[in-house]
Amino acid sequence: MALGERSLSPLSPRSTAEGACALRAAGALERDPAVRCPDAMAADFLGGFNVSTLAKRRATRRLWLWGANRKLPGAGLDSRPYRLAEQLRGVRVLEVDHPASLDSKRARLRRLFGCEPEHVAFAAVDFNRDDLGAALAEAGHKRSARTLIVWSGVSMYLPEGGVADVLGWVGGHDSPPASIVFDAVWAGAIDGSRDYFGAAEIRRQVAELDEPLRWGIPEGRVAETLERFGLRSERVVSGEELRTTYLKRSDGALHDRPYGFGALLHARAG
Repeated sequence: MALGERSLSPLSPRSTAEGACALRAAGALERDPAVRCPDAMAADFLGGFNVSTLAKRRATRRLWLWGANRKLPGAGLDSRPYRLAEQLRGVRVLEVDHPASLDSKRARLRRLFGCEPEHVAFAAVDFNRDDLGAALAEAGHKRSARTLIVWSGVSMYLPEGGVADVLGWVGGHDSPPASIVFDAVWAGAIDGSRDYFGAAEIRRQVAELDEPLRWGIPEGRVAETLERFGLRSERVVSGEELRTTYLKRSDGALHDRPYGFGALLHARAG
């Protein structure tokens, strides 16, 4: 379901991308500003009527969150290039996605803005088959430019070869060095050898969607794993640090427990 708009049932999101967008829309309605999702544009990307519509209504958001927390949708329909357009003024932004998903995203942009914003270029890439560097070059990326890659909800669904191609391409940027921020799951969550919070649920859900988890990093071996691709680990945020960094309420109390089967990683080339 991550690819395009495969679900036509009003009882489910049209894609896992739409499911993730709905979670952000629900989070944007959080009353406490300390834990409120900053994506006030997420609701605008939810088109038509289906169950995801519940996420953008204050009266029904709790019902949506209750169900969504049992489905663990992935990532997608990122609004950052558009809601942060002023902060990104002068920065070349390239959006990369699977061809089917990108077609859906561009249609939503045209519906929302009346056209596709000029400050963003698009590159359709199937990471299992296509050459990322060639696709980005065709979309206007210059290898000599200082580059930040934000790679969300992808690495865990690719075979090792696809991950190696992407991380190796980033690691090959040494003048100036490139930087990447991405999410990864722990290898023990894929084979079930570790009982991480939420791991059993995500394995069951992705199996139902025929999008199994394929690639993970052994916990505690981030640095050596990334070194193979020419990358230097800068920061690993997981578990309790995720909670205390992003889920601390205004009164100091901690919000919901985050899933424990992976981490957010930041790495640089060189």
